[in-house]
Amino acid sequence: MKIFFILIIFIIFIIVIIVRNYQIKRKRFKLLNSLNSNFFIQTINNLIEENKYNLLEERIRLREIDAYGNEDYKKWIGNPPLDVKAIEKNILNGSKRFKEGIPYFWEKVILKKFGTMELFFEKWRSYCYQNPTIDDEIIGSIRKLETEDWFVFIASQIEKSCLKIENNNSKKNNQRYKKGIKFENHCMEILKQNGWEVKETPSTGDQGVDLIASIDGLRICIQCKDHEKAIGNKAVQEISAGKLFWKGTHAILVSKSGFTKSAQQLAKSNKVELINEYQLKDLEKFII
Repeated sequence: MKIFFILIIFIIFIIVIIVRNYQIKRKRFKLLNSLNSNFFIQTINNLIEENKYNLLEERIRLREIDAYGNEDYKKWIGNPPLDVKAIEKNILNGSKRFKEGIPYFWEKVILKKFGTMELFFEKWRSYCYQNPTIDDEIIGSIRKLETEDWFVFIASQIEKSCLKIENNNSKKNNQRYKKGIKFENHCMEILKQNGWEVKETPSTGDQGVDLIASIDGLRICIQCKDHEKAIGNKAVQEISAGKLFWKGTHAILVSKSGFTKSAQQLAKSNKVELINEYQLKDLEKFII
């Protein structure tokens, strides 16, 4: 009876050790996967961030647009093999599948950073373990993240980065446009309050002229610039050409931030008057 009791205790002890070792291995496994997963996503995002403008430039270069304005990004997205052995074979044979677009970036930048394909997919599998599902926009539902989804994931991260830049640029351009229109309207009100008849040129095809102010046979072509930096030669050239196009008698450039020395010299030789918004009320003094 005593031997049986000792045997039971021994078996329980062995079981406790086995369970404890299993728990330790499990914790190590989870920790390793967590570290690998974090390394994977941070490395991918860092590489995309470092190369985001080059990626966007390449995306635009490879974009194809038909006669109706429809955009095709097949060359940019590419169609690489998803199986590891097939990838290795294609790269060794110099396949065209990795010669441009996202597949080229993956091979030449991302894969190079990881060192080997084995290491890349090891980190990727850890990421899949830590993030077992993916919101698949194509099928419109959440599904299990598969090992073969590696390229879809990489392409998605790159596309998000490119679209973010495009959206930010669009917002900035829109803000600049609104800011410019506000300043243009401000200048127009000053002129009207001082007896000028003022007309706005069309938003497209204005040839560098924002406003045309008329009084007593004078026809003044005006460009309004609400920039943070001094205005350079380009604006002087635009208003000079615009005066000829709109058959103006004088050309005026209005700026809130002044003008470069080069612009001042060019304006003098082209008979373009450079003024600020506060001088608009005395506009006739600058043209007579």
